Amino acid sequence: MRAHTVAREFGPGGRFLAGLVCGLALLGGCGGGGSGQQGASGGVRGTGGASGSGGAPGSGGATGSGGARGSGGTSSSGGAPGSGGITSSGGVPGTGGASGSGGVASTGGAVGSGGAGGNRASGGSSGSGGTGPVDGGPASDGGVAGASGGGGNTGAGGGASDGGAAGDTVPSAGCTKTSMLKNNGYNTLGSRQYYLRLPANYDNKRPYRLILSLHGATGKATDVAPGFWGLYALSEDSTVFVAPEASGGLWAAAADTTFVGDILKAVEADLCIDTSRVMLEGFSQGAAMSWTLACSLPGVFRAVVGHSGGGVANPSTCKPIPYLGSGGLQENVTQTTQTDQFARWNGCTVATLPKAPTGGHVCTNYAGCPAAYPVRWCNYDGPHTPSPTDSGKTASWMPSETWPFFMSF
Repeated sequence: MRAHTVAREFGPGGRFLAGLVCGLALLGGCGGGGSGQQGASGGVRGTGGASGSGGAPGSGGATGSGGARGSGGTSSSGGAPGSGGITSSGGVPGTGGASGSGGVASTGGAVGSGGAGGNRASGGSSGSGGTGPVDGGPASDGGVAGASGGGGNTGAGGGASDGGAAGDTVPSAGCTKTSMLKNNGYNTLGSRQYYLRLPANYDNKRPYRLILSLHGATGKATDVAPGFWGLYALSEDSTVFVAPEASGGLWAAAADTTFVGDILKAVEADLCIDTSRVMLEGFSQGAAMSWTLACSLPGVFRAVVGHSGGGVANPSTCKPIPYLGSGGLQENVTQTTQTDQFARWNGCTVATLPKAPTGGHVCTNYAGCPAAYPVRWCNYDGPHTPSPTDSGKTASWMPSETWPFFMSF
């Protein structure tokens, strides 16, 4: 049973000043669609998570630059596995990014999606619960270049232009087929729908990376698509993007684990997908749903990015998986509610990480993580949004963190 109360107010710049109380609250920040709508969700009860295999090692990700592509930023020295986290700072304009010494030696990820057909594990999320306060805020596409606030972040990784080593590509059953799905628009699956966007030069003989992006509570797929929080422009036709749409705008752990599994089966049967490189990104309740998916379907997703998650019960256990989380100082989230759980599951050292400077941001790797399973926390001085922007900047720096992170696997 769910009960909620919503009150909202938007001030200059779209800052969100609202709260939501959802039954069986686990952590703050359960909603907020990309369009700036307030969201509230009741607790959803999931099923036990299925166990799966760990990730196969891949190539080490070279540290990429923050900010706009080719704009430089401070570089790090690479860093052996477990060598300690690097810290990158957007800062206020003109402060410059901090140099990192750790680098992201992130490789591999979860392979094991199962042959050409990409077989999927079943099962929902563990635990039950409700939602915490909703932190609204607009979900913009975040700027194509993702410029960092004054001097470039140290990136989360890098790698080959198509991501990872070519030798571990696992083509889907849709390779060589003529696609029947609608591009750059909605596709229907039963009573549900999802938004699909293909590369402009889609080739049915080339296996593509796939990124699923989950909107916030009370939102819809078009809060994310067609720009996919700035990643479509950065992908340079290397990636297929999908935005599932929640029923009634609210994610439900068990039902939507099944729904996402069905989407993957349909897309991989129709399109040429590298099933070893299926990624997840989510905002607010969509971020919490991404935790459920990653942990309930081990071996399906290679890496996960979650922005200000809350509103779906936290998994109690999870197989190691690379994770990048973000949250703002002006909302009810911290590293404790966002990334510490993945750091523990991945075997990293959990410690207090740097706080964002006034008007800026700072991204830090957890120390002690296995090379294949890095965890990174981005803290920023701002409200609830998947596309934070540093003071004095017009474009979000987040795409320049998210894209290199995904590209390193």
